[in-house]
Amino acid sequence: MRALIHETRIDILGAHRLPKQAWEPLLDDLKAEYVPGATPDGKRRAVFAAPDGGFDAFIYRMSGQADSEIVGILAKYGIRVEQ
Repeated sequence: MRALIHETRIDILGAHRLPKQAWEPLLDDLKAEYVPGATPDGKRRAVFAAPDGGFDAFIYRMSGQADSEIVGILAKYGIRVEQ
């Protein structure tokens, strides 16, 4: 699993590998918020089909966390960040 950090969002490639029970704590740690019109109703992330049959996800950055803080949070969940 790997992530790309952009100015306005975080892409998590291979997101289907993250255990279901880890998603809510990850979203809490990232201070993710529901974004009307950008994420499904009431959801704090959006997912899309990946070429390998799994899914990738993206999370909008709303809290102003520094990239270095996000890298540390993602590492806690076994997600490697690519530059």
